[in-house]
Amino acid sequence: MSVMDKQRIDKAMDISRRTFVKWSALLGAAATVGCGSMGGSDKIDDDYDSSDTVIEPKNFDYDKAVWSACNVNCGSNCPLKLYVKDGVVVRVSSDNESDDTYGAYGASYQMRSCVRGRSVRQRIYNADRLKYPMKRVSGSPRGAGKFERISWDQAISEIAAKMQSVKSNYGPGSFYIQYATGTICGKMSCSWPPASTPMARLHNLWGGWLDHYSDYSTSQITAELCLLEGTSWSNNTITDAVNSNLVVMWGNNPANTRMGSAKHFTYHLLKAKEANPDLKFIVVDPYYTDTAIALEADWIAIRPGTDSALVAGMANYLLSEGLIDESWIDARSIGWSETSLAGVVEVTAGAESYYEPAYDKAWGNTDSTEPAIPANSSYKSYILGLGTDGVVKTPAWASAITGIPEETIKSFAKQLVNQSPAMVIQGWGLQRHSLGGANSRAVGLITILTKNIGIVGGGSAAREAAASVSISMDGWSSTFPANPVSYTISNFAWPQAIKDNTVMTGRNWGVRGLATQDTALPLPIKFIWNYAGNCMLNQHADVNSTMTMYKDENLLECIVTIDNYFTPSAMISDYILPDCTNFEQNDMSTNEGGNTCDIKFQNKAVEPMFECKTIYEMMSLISEKIGIKAAYTQGKTQDEWLEYLFNQSLTNYGDQGVFTSALGQDTYAKCYAKGLIKHVSTTAVPSVAFKDFVASPTTKRVSTPSGKFEIFSKRLYNLKHQWQFPAVYNDGMDKITPLPEYYAAWSGYEDPARTTYPFQVVGFHYKQRTHSTYYNCEWNREASMQTAWINTQDAQTLGIAHGDTVEIYNANGKVRIKAKVTSRVMPGVIGLPQGAWYNPGGKWYSSDIVHSGTLSTSEIGNTDVVDYGGCMNVLTSLRPGPVSKGNCQHSVLAAVKKVG
Repeated sequence: MSVMDKQRIDKAMDISRRTFVKWSALLGAAATVGCGSMGGSDKIDDDYDSSDTVIEPKNFDYDKAVWSACNVNCGSNCPLKLYVKDGVVVRVSSDNESDDTYGAYGASYQMRSCVRGRSVRQRIYNADRLKYPMKRVSGSPRGAGKFERISWDQAISEIAAKMQSVKSNYGPGSFYIQYATGTICGKMSCSWPPASTPMARLHNLWGGWLDHYSDYSTSQITAELCLLEGTSWSNNTITDAVNSNLVVMWGNNPANTRMGSAKHFTYHLLKAKEANPDLKFIVVDPYYTDTAIALEADWIAIRPGTDSALVAGMANYLLSEGLIDESWIDARSIGWSETSLAGVVEVTAGAESYYEPAYDKAWGNTDSTEPAIPANSSYKSYILGLGTDGVVKTPAWASAITGIPEETIKSFAKQLVNQSPAMVIQGWGLQRHSLGGANSRAVGLITILTKNIGIVGGGSAAREAAASVSISMDGWSSTFPANPVSYTISNFAWPQAIKDNTVMTGRNWGVRGLATQDTALPLPIKFIWNYAGNCMLNQHADVNSTMTMYKDENLLECIVTIDNYFTPSAMISDYILPDCTNFEQNDMSTNEGGNTCDIKFQNKAVEPMFECKTIYEMMSLISEKIGIKAAYTQGKTQDEWLEYLFNQSLTNYGDQGVFTSALGQDTYAKCYAKGLIKHVSTTAVPSVAFKDFVASPTTKRVSTPSGKFEIFSKRLYNLKHQWQFPAVYNDGMDKITPLPEYYAAWSGYEDPARTTYPFQVVGFHYKQRTHSTYYNCEWNREASMQTAWINTQDAQTLGIAHGDTVEIYNANGKVRIKAKVTSRVMPGVIGLPQGAWYNPGGKWYSSDIVHSGTLSTSEIGNTDVVDYGGCMNVLTSLRPGPVSKGNCQHSVLAAVKKVG
């Protein structure tokens, strides 16, 4: 590190840590009681002085102030105002000077950043910032953590040579761009989706690459909610909650997941409650979440993965009480009653054959081998015990499975009917279970059975819709040629494509785009780009098994990580390239919430540090080595591409009432000078999902084969008879069910393995970080410590006190962490916030999360090596979901013991 760079870092960090932690507690006190505390299990840090309501900032001097944004994957893309002195960011502010009226449906309010975004100086000037290109030391195995510095010329030359070797020896389909969301929203420097990355343009021009479908956030709801409703993404706009009597947050905790700016959904709900004091809230979750506290919600504590059992019990009760309008449901759906099954339509026989997540219109179509649909296949027959399992789904039955008292189940069901309109908003936690797809459909189903779908103030149980207004701006990917490789795999199946592609077909692993369901994936993965992502290790499942795979260099020949820090995924790479932060380059990004939206013309705040380059620079150098630079860059710089995209968008979308000369915003240069541009509508109203269809089901339709809500899915019925599960997982604990049924799935509450591993462990999202981003920011870690949430009764039984060190373990590995003893998690469940960085044996990182040590070959992937970082994925499974073939990383069984 040069003297100048060290001085820049020291100057940038000249702020009181105590002030930051205190400020964090003050901002979060109302909504986040106890989440970071180690001084007491359910109270704010003892260090916090509640009488000190004003924290006066230090006076500071600056040369310039520029607008940028927080581009990490929470979805909010908050505007950030960076103050710069002598080439150093000395202060970070947000949108705190514009109008803050919050008019009708969220018109005109300040898009303020959360504490995470306000801590970005700790990211820019992090002690473990990657400074120059690195190469794994020759002879050391992946995972040892041994790297040497190399020049950019050497890095580019060797990577390009390896690319040419892989393409020659295998083919374009052996290149894979890893799922990565560390820098999204930017129109140029974008790591997700993979097809929008600068590497995708490179490979599209050079023969192609293997893409994946779906993502780690939503793989199962993406694949299955649309089977019920025709889309997985349509719900009423969040600001429509003001017209509701009841809002149900089902596995949804936006107070932790989306904490700022336009998509600060908890804020929108609080404003709805302010305008409608009679509005009530219910949270269905294994945890009494920060959202529940902020909204003063009733808490229905549910065992993880049992949501479909809860819905079945509720439906049975409503039917027994005469509270289900069966004729209304039959007019709008297929599969409630036996008579409605006559309306089943084959996949490609419907007026619309579009199927959202499959990108294959014939997916799930008949192959004429399926038997006729048997009698008693309707959902009504299922809950009455007339189906194949013969079990009546009473509230008592559901109570035994879910852990919810029988009377609470009845009361909840009645509330959804009697307090209509009720808005049901499903988070993405419950679909990350082994039964996640059926769970997502079941929660959608209850909105149909209670007639809350398609009405003002109601909802469809998809994730909340964010806004009624937006600004359209094309990204660089709009200029990319198509990917010549047409087949794709699930986002979660890439390890199998490394280990043995020859067993992967459409029928067992969900490979899409091949000639037949039995055609094998043609090529193995041999080369992976990992740009701004941590799914190579930390955020993928079964860390130890994945580490073991990497040791065999005959399988995977090259991993190139492009990042800002020595992340766990960087530690298993062959080459590490130091990326610029988004604060060291220009870009554009947009966001919206309610009736307010914005566009950030992100200004470069400071010059790139050390030897860091932008991703555009890196790929331009690679493109030159492989002979396609002219096509790749088209002779443009990054800034010239941004202006090109701005002008292209003016042509495609017009001025949108934003980019006008009257506003002084009709050119890229003018907009760039302004930085933050906001747009407000005072007349837009919230969207109502499926409103037209629900009102007129005979003349309108949804995008299912039948045109109706499909409670019984003929697609899934066909797949049930056509598909086979991968041989390694064909143990009878996966099912494909045409109805959103409950069954005893693997690593669920009724799995016999609970006799050995009695606790359900769930890796919930945590306000300290966005997934694994921000974990290495010291102030955030201190404000919200990484702890394992253990129920008070369970802790007493096990002799565990608050603050004790515990070990959570199963056959996949061991995690050592401090215990947070609390009544905010239900008995039998342990909460281990996902995203903490894997630290095997405590050797990879110091207590400050600075890369400091190495592993021996025998320690790499060894399940007896304890993780001291609190990484949830030490305990998770590589087993995919039955339909999505995606991740089920919330289905985990483990034991826990006190170790200190």
